Amino acid sequence: MKTLQVGDQVYVGTTEGQLEYDVRQVRDLTKQELADQASEIFDSGVAGRLVLITCSEWNGTEYLSNTVVYASPVAAA
Repeated sequence: MKTLQVGDQVYVGTTEGQLEYDVRQVRDLTKQELADQASEIFDSGVAGRLVLITCSEWNGTEYLSNTVVYASPVAAA
């Protein structure tokens, strides 16, 4: 996900078909920042939002941070 940038598209396949999202924000957070912001990041009250999280900053032993990508659904034309 390090290569995702604001404005990129993300596609999610479902049994109903393919959903398209626009990347709105990419953030690198330490493990503590991720924990501190968990209620915001995992808030299921934000309609249609897609949040992707992956580990980042490998030090050879463990991952020190996370990359968090926020995306919004693209309206059907």
